[in-house]
Amino acid sequence: MRLVTYSRMGVPSIGVHIESGILDIPDAASYFGRKYHVHGQSFPTTMLDLLNWESGIEVVSQIVKRHEQSPNEERLLTREPSSLTLEAPIPRPGKIIAVGRNYLDHIKETGTEVPTFPVVFAKFPSCVIGPNDPIQIPKISKQIDWEVELAVVIGKMCKDVEEDQSLDFIAGYTIINDVSARDLQHSDRQYVRSKSLDSFCPMGPCIVTRDELGDGSDLKMITKINGVIKQNSTTSKMIFSVPQIIAHLSKSFTLEPGDVIATGTPSGVGFVRNPPEFLKSGDVVEQFIEKIGFLRNPVIEC
Repeated sequence: MRLVTYSRMGVPSIGVHIESGILDIPDAASYFGRKYHVHGQSFPTTMLDLLNWESGIEVVSQIVKRHEQSPNEERLLTREPSSLTLEAPIPRPGKIIAVGRNYLDHIKETGTEVPTFPVVFAKFPSCVIGPNDPIQIPKISKQIDWEVELAVVIGKMCKDVEEDQSLDFIAGYTIINDVSARDLQHSDRQYVRSKSLDSFCPMGPCIVTRDELGDGSDLKMITKINGVIKQNSTTSKMIFSVPQIIAHLSKSFTLEPGDVIATGTPSGVGFVRNPPEFLKSGDVVEQFIEKIGFLRNPVIEC
């Protein structure tokens, strides 16, 4: 399934992108006469609330099947995607955990050492933006770089799990652009500020559930700037796999539903090019991960 967060006339909701359009899940649950309750409350209307319901994704799957098995005249009308505004699938995650130096070709292009365990840092949830939202070039930096990353969305509380158990805790996958202010990164000698500035975490366009992508391996990934390919790789080139990353992280802190893990970027970033390339106002960043889709964002000065 392709789960989306969207707004229509300013009202946010959650849905599933199916062949005929966007099926609004809370509306569909009500339409088919099923009473879904979570701790006495009505059906969730946000992705975070849905993921915090242990049976949430399973129930959504049941609703979609009910819709598709109904006669055409009894089906709830779906909404044309172009009539809606796609938002970040999880507009404000509890945690955004990022893994650095997880592709050998990226390590080689930056001249850094190959890590013996996942290099972990955080991005502030306040930096999340959705598809088509602008990446803002701040006044404090002019060296703004791109990084396409496969992102894991946690679906169940996860602590001290082993690699062979880790996939059971994944809700699905999305795309993150780990936008980075390279001058701040180099001056600070750490990552948090340079990667957490406002608008520095474009996310989307959807969450593809784990049953469709498994462990997220061997997915083609691309970054284009103004239509020109800058990054072109696959997730099969990760040094640490998704199961390894989840097992490693869960031994340090509890992963909770709706937490997002960015798993690293391949080669092709801007600051190591000759000459270096950075985002500028008027650019359009387009990132693609196979079976997930496209994440597009314009660039503006703020």
